[in-house]
Amino acid sequence: MAPKPILRANSPLRRTLGAGAVNFLEHAAGSIERILPHVKVVDWREAEWAKAASVWASASRTEIRVTFAIGRPGDKNSRSLSGIVRRRSLPLQGGAARSTLDDREFDICNQIVRRLSQVMESNPGAVGEATIKAIRAAFDEYVVAQHIEAHYELPPLTIDSIFDALHTLSEQSYENKALTFGCIVDSRRRSIGNRADFPEAFLTSKKYKALSDGFRTAYLISGNGKILDFVDIDRFEKSHLTERHHYPDWAEPIARVSREGRCGIALSRQGDILVFDNGTLRFTYRFGRWQYWNHAHLVHLLRDLARAQHVRPSILGRVVGAIYRAALDVSFRRSGGLFVVLRNRTNLARVVRFGEAIGDDGRDERDLELDEIMGRHPIQSLPRAVAVEIAALDGAVVFANSGQTLAYGAVLQPKKVGRLRGTEGSRTKAAIGASNYGLAIKVSSDGDITIYSRGIPFMTM
Repeated sequence: MAPKPILRANSPLRRTLGAGAVNFLEHAAGSIERILPHVKVVDWREAEWAKAASVWASASRTEIRVTFAIGRPGDKNSRSLSGIVRRRSLPLQGGAARSTLDDREFDICNQIVRRLSQVMESNPGAVGEATIKAIRAAFDEYVVAQHIEAHYELPPLTIDSIFDALHTLSEQSYENKALTFGCIVDSRRRSIGNRADFPEAFLTSKKYKALSDGFRTAYLISGNGKILDFVDIDRFEKSHLTERHHYPDWAEPIARVSREGRCGIALSRQGDILVFDNGTLRFTYRFGRWQYWNHAHLVHLLRDLARAQHVRPSILGRVVGAIYRAALDVSFRRSGGLFVVLRNRTNLARVVRFGEAIGDDGRDERDLELDEIMGRHPIQSLPRAVAVEIAALDGAVVFANSGQTLAYGAVLQPKKVGRLRGTEGSRTKAAIGASNYGLAIKVSSDGDITIYSRGIPFMTM
């Protein structure tokens, strides 16, 4: 579905900027919702020229007002465009998910405002079309790189130079295998002496490209862009992560070392770029799109979407937290899957085809043996690797809101199908229908995670 136009049809900016510049403006302004998929921008307004700014619009920090400056003060054609950034609201009354925006989300908005206003300071229509296209294509990545550099106080090391190198590596192979790569940037350390710059001096040579895999080994880089060491990640840091840290299971080693002023950057075999800090996956580049991951907020959203009477929020939080981690693993493994959390387990027969649920009549002996095993392990105590394998089976995994597994590898036939356009795949249709009875999380085979509630898609990551 195409994004809704930000400018009105009769907007003065449409008349003065021209189609190419308007296209760039709306694309750049739309980067807020692309990079931060858990927020929305409302109340877009065009007005007389005003200074570019990002400010807290409420004392409780639930809103950020962004103002883009288009043109220069004193120019009769100069204008400003402003909007309000808020967290996406729940389609339920009484949702408890946090609506407070954090400092990093504020800085990302600020970086977007600064970059867009910088480009729009002069008339973009006077800039060559090729230049505008290049700025447009790199806009989101520039914002993410600037945010990371500011957060870690990294200059002169430029994060976008690392991203550029990883994009190049993702298009190459070594011994007929896609390249993987990893580096750990330690912002606290500086290298003294005339050492070569990373990554330029190292990733032009084939042997250095294949030297690190990002899973077991990584380059250790100083905050001023020099190589300090080449490390075995497992031996580099022995501390442990908790359920408050979120990352794909295979990336646990580099997530673990990405703490105490260190930032981990990895290239996966699928061509994804992953950025870790504070023990958590923080940014990803997938499907040509950069995204900031606010895991704590996403888990709170899932808990509220799945909430039901007679289940304590603390229990439900652990249940949806475990499902969320499993969804991350499935997503980055590209195996696809569908998770459903029923609000009321009595609706199981309304969602799952007869014979597909645990304990149904007619199941064969092997199914019944595995049913017994699965019934003993709620999702919150199931090893992550096992949860991923079960999710990869054809069909859906269905849970009670207590975490008990009710069905796995199950064909869904929801009594309520929801609104369908007729172009959805079978997994999407099943997710839409099942979400009328609870929370549905669909992971596509290309990695997209979509949350469905009450028959409609709520968010895609």
